[in-house]
Amino acid sequence: MAWTFTENLVNCEKINENRPGPRSAHSCDIVDSKLYLFGGWNGKKALNDLHVLNTDEFDWELVEVTGRLPVCRNNHTSAVAGSKIYIHGGHDGVQWLDDLHVLDTRSLIWSSPPTSGRPPSARACHTMSRISKKLYLFGGYDGHRCFNSVDVLDLESMNWVQLQVEGSLPQARNAHTMTVVGKKLFLFGGHSGNKHLKDLHVFDTELMTWFEPNVFGPPPKGLRGHTASIVGSKIYLFGGYDGHGRSSDLYILDSETMIWSHSIEAEGLPVGRQRHTACSVNNQYIYFFGGFDGSKWLNDIFILDVAKLEASALVGETINNFIGNLKDLVNNPVFSDISFTVSGQKLYAHRSLLAVQSEHFYKILSSYPQQKSIQITNWSFESFRAMLEFLYTGDIPELTQSLAEELVDLAHIYDLKLLKKLCENCLIHSVHVQNVCDVLVIAYKSSAAELKNFCLNFIAKNFQEVNSTDGFENLERVPSLLVEVTRLIFAKLDC
Repeated sequence: MAWTFTENLVNCEKINENRPGPRSAHSCDIVDSKLYLFGGWNGKKALNDLHVLNTDEFDWELVEVTGRLPVCRNNHTSAVAGSKIYIHGGHDGVQWLDDLHVLDTRSLIWSSPPTSGRPPSARACHTMSRISKKLYLFGGYDGHRCFNSVDVLDLESMNWVQLQVEGSLPQARNAHTMTVVGKKLFLFGGHSGNKHLKDLHVFDTELMTWFEPNVFGPPPKGLRGHTASIVGSKIYLFGGYDGHGRSSDLYILDSETMIWSHSIEAEGLPVGRQRHTACSVNNQYIYFFGGFDGSKWLNDIFILDVAKLEASALVGETINNFIGNLKDLVNNPVFSDISFTVSGQKLYAHRSLLAVQSEHFYKILSSYPQQKSIQITNWSFESFRAMLEFLYTGDIPELTQSLAEELVDLAHIYDLKLLKKLCENCLIHSVHVQNVCDVLVIAYKSSAAELKNFCLNFIAKNFQEVNSTDGFENLERVPSLLVEVTRLIFAKLDC
């Protein structure tokens, strides 16, 4: 298993007993092995409750606080300095905020300390990071524009200064991540107001200079609302929204080698989400809480054991080498003992591998043990070859939308659940107003339930635009689908 996500590292019942309600766009901070969760949005209103998880005892507590309690808010930002948590800005459901609050975790007293200088303007979806005795605030959105200035609060003088920076200034953005690595800040992704970003920038707080480092390996897609946590020298980036769907991917950036790696999905993986939180604990675990999965607000908690992930990475390297060797055998006549003729072209394969990878192939090959060649109809050469590549390697690196449209049905017929899931994810990320009805028909014919539900919800949310497309007219050819769409639209109207 490449990574371990679990809801019950020690005691599931205890850790879930007094769990906070569902929410996203909240903040989570670690102080002395305790996780402090504040505010957020529950789908109806902004919040200002404070919950504490003792990571040693694994129990939640809704704590009573005194002092000047911050107003309800979401999409604020926070940072820890000593035993204090600093909260800035956000949105209260009506207006953008520019206030600064401090929680003393020892006395559980909120305060609003006076500051001097030029404070940052009201905003949300920004970041605030502590290096030494200074807080560095970057980015955000105020309902009209995004920001890319660097505002610094000196915690000794409580004076705000907007830095005069040098270098390659990042594009203004919000809902990005900023990770502290030594004296540097690593900025990734976010949203510019027009597009999702996937650029990586580094700010050197000693030289007050921005630069774009050379990076290697497969980078994440453009994301907003993701999280980034550092353990050792590695930054663990999880989730986020790419404009089409909520990600459940885990990417790892080694800040020393500047190499991206992509962790493979495994059992226990959380559903895709955005605006969740992630906290590094004891330089070994990362705690993830809540977020929004596209249809509901969450209050699940998952714990990533980074030590196990590191150990499995060594096994993963061996597996990758093995898979690379298997990939060399795809459509390779060397040692091949079976071939398929597809659209007049031959595909070479190996009986034993196909039989152990697919029950469908096991039955076919067992029925014809002496047959050296099998004629394949109804499928294209490209899709059948891609299916074989998946059986050999577990992946299709160049999976396009058009290939996925045919392959999802092929995977259904051959009962290849993981391949079907891969195709569904690809198609979900390709859905737009013009093609959603066509993709819905494909999902219906291939019994792809997740893809079908996604398309139905997309149509319901964008019915006026979808209603005028040729694809919607073509739904008349599948009456049962048209009935489902109609019922869903009426149900939305009733709500």
